[in-house]
Amino acid sequence: MSVNNFKPTIWSRELLYSLKKNLIGLNLVNRNYQGEITNEGNKVKITTPAAITVGNYTGADIAFQSLTSSQQELEIDQAKFFAFLVDDVDQAQANVPLMQSYMQESAFSLGKEADDFIFSAYSDADSANVIEDADFSAGAFELLTEAGARLSEANVPEQGRYVVLSPREFKELSNDAAFQRASDLGDQTSRFGFQGMAAGFNVWMSNNLVEDSDTRYGMFGHNIAITFADQIIKTEAGRTEKKFSDFVKGLHVYGKKVVRPTALGVFEIPLGS
Repeated sequence: MSVNNFKPTIWSRELLYSLKKNLIGLNLVNRNYQGEITNEGNKVKITTPAAITVGNYTGADIAFQSLTSSQQELEIDQAKFFAFLVDDVDQAQANVPLMQSYMQESAFSLGKEADDFIFSAYSDADSANVIEDADFSAGAFELLTEAGARLSEANVPEQGRYVVLSPREFKELSNDAAFQRASDLGDQTSRFGFQGMAAGFNVWMSNNLVEDSDTRYGMFGHNIAITFADQIIKTEAGRTEKKFSDFVKGLHVYGKKVVRPTALGVFEIPLGS
């Protein structure tokens, strides 16, 4: 593909599609407030309706409740770019379309950055959903049932719950005698990172979970907890002035907000456990 055939709108769409395939984090969030994103610094308004009061009907006149809604803001505070050159000689000698290959690599790299950002939401989980000293080698399935109990106590819907584990914790879960992996995954096995179901959770595996010096932070919850919005706002291509090369560059902007902390939980997994 030469820059003469480069269509920014089409490639922006292709990048977003590739991002969705490579982002495990997008399976953990909702995009209910995508809004109109034009640049970094944009803010998306999130309106939370008030609870409705139910009363006893006695035949007397009823009183109408005055409703007030609360608002939160989702700020688009992340901006990640890619920019690369494709040398004419390399392009001529390659046996694959280099530009297309590099665009796919760009999507993968952007996806990892966004995944890291989504997984950083663990720190905003409700304190009642923090499971400390989560040693998966001592009882992985029991930890999942404990996580499920905490979500149920917070009235989190059962349908659509997820858990994200590192390959090490998923190995411990797979070896647990109580683990019941879904027997009929069908075409779901092609979903990047999806491993099946256990204890009412969709189980995902990722290398992008947050770690510090002695703890890894596995996540569990429901996608009502985190809202995420993103957009590829720029893709450009052209010829460089001082080299026989094509250039391509693009800009991915996004933001997240934990809007329901009670629907988000964390396994604090001691490293070396």
